[in-house]
Amino acid sequence: MVTAILVTSTLMAGCSTGEETSESKPTKAPRSSPSASSGSRAAVPSGSPSSSVHTFAELAKRPCLAIDDEDAGLTRLAVFVEGTENHYKGNPTSCQWGARGGLVDFTPYASTDLTADEKNQHLTRQRINGHRVLLGTVSRGEKTSHIAYVAVGTRQSFRLMVTPFGEDAPGPDALTLTTNFTKAILAHLP
Repeated sequence: MVTAILVTSTLMAGCSTGEETSESKPTKAPRSSPSASSGSRAAVPSGSPSSSVHTFAELAKRPCLAIDDEDAGLTRLAVFVEGTENHYKGNPTSCQWGARGGLVDFTPYASTDLTADEKNQHLTRQRINGHRVLLGTVSRGEKTSHIAYVAVGTRQSFRLMVTPFGEDAPGPDALTLTTNFTKAILAHLP
């Protein structure tokens, strides 16, 4: 499993920009361990605001604050690899977690609404907790990731990219994991 996480993490890093990380540092993001007896489907986080509310500007600076310990727990997102901030040259800071079901990469765009970008209009339109969302898939080689662009304010959005660990890996499917993380992140915004 650790090898799958490292391989997937390397693939995601290579897919993000094609450039090396100028700086990566672990954060004090939530950490939990899945148990063998827990179910394979993560519970859907509620849409109600969380006790740890952060402005979008704060998330743009420290994206691993997007979820908290309550979100990361086994009954919610089942995060088992602590969030790590990634600083790719020329791109906003992102956070990457390992959760039951896949590798999750969150990138906030503090001054760009990617849901309005023409190149994303082929994606499926949806609303999650009142926010405009574009959902789709991205394939690179044999790996297919689910992607979501979520509008959060005037000229603000975030991107979630979820790469499943594999067909036989425990946990929810990539689309469910994408939706669950989207709801959890939106619950922390004022």
